[in-house]
Amino acid sequence: MAGRVLKPSSALLDVFKAWQGGAVRVQQNEKLPIRLDVILDRPEKNNCLSGAMMQQLGEHAKQISSQENAVVVISGVGKSFCSGADLGLIKDISDQHLGVQMFDYMSSVLAHFHDSPAITIAKIHGHALGGATEICSSTDIRIAHSASKIAFFQSKMGIVPSWGGAEHLERIMGRGRALAAMGRANIMTAEEARANGYVDFVYETDEEAENFIAQVASGGLEVTKAQKAMLNAVKTSVDDQKKVLESVWNGETHRIAIQKQIDAVVKK
Repeated sequence: MAGRVLKPSSALLDVFKAWQGGAVRVQQNEKLPIRLDVILDRPEKNNCLSGAMMQQLGEHAKQISSQENAVVVISGVGKSFCSGADLGLIKDISDQHLGVQMFDYMSSVLAHFHDSPAITIAKIHGHALGGATEICSSTDIRIAHSASKIAFFQSKMGIVPSWGGAEHLERIMGRGRALAAMGRANIMTAEEARANGYVDFVYETDEEAENFIAQVASGGLEVTKAQKAMLNAVKTSVDDQKKVLESVWNGETHRIAIQKQIDAVVKK
């Protein structure tokens, strides 16, 4: 599980406060209550993160890590998912110490997406550039509209991924593909990103995307969380795997599913 979000230093907090605009909204999904929606809302700036939005992401970390969610979906309002951080803000933290402090803060925030007991999904459309790819990399699943444009622009800015996203890229894409994407900083289409292992599902309509998300959560709260817990347990021990199995075996969902299968066989 992710630890606490690191508190920004006073100097970094001053920069955050100087760069206002936009909001990060967090709400339970009306159609699927076991789904938490994290919504980047600054459409006039293609949802580039202001200092205020970075603070708000940290403030919502506890909800992202809640046991009450089967899936957590992060998306953007308007034409794009996110175009990274506000460039003015980045200029204001050009001091090396502030850059490292930004890394400490944002990596601790995004760790909550990776470590959440819920399956986390980045729902990409439009642009996902620079820091936006680090948000996406911290999630378990990335889905993208067919017209999406995805790019690891950090090397073009003379830096490396600075929000902790590099931690996940080798696992997601493989070392060679990750380094190629980081070094080339080329814009990938959704299909190219899928071919490179970065995107898991490409959708044409919002209905397709929503159906995919609903299917991921179709096992219900405990069973859906158990799927992620089982993959995590594989990395730790057989005993941990057994504990996950025990948490769902002969549970209500399991019993209902077995009875449905028995009834179907009897009808044949």
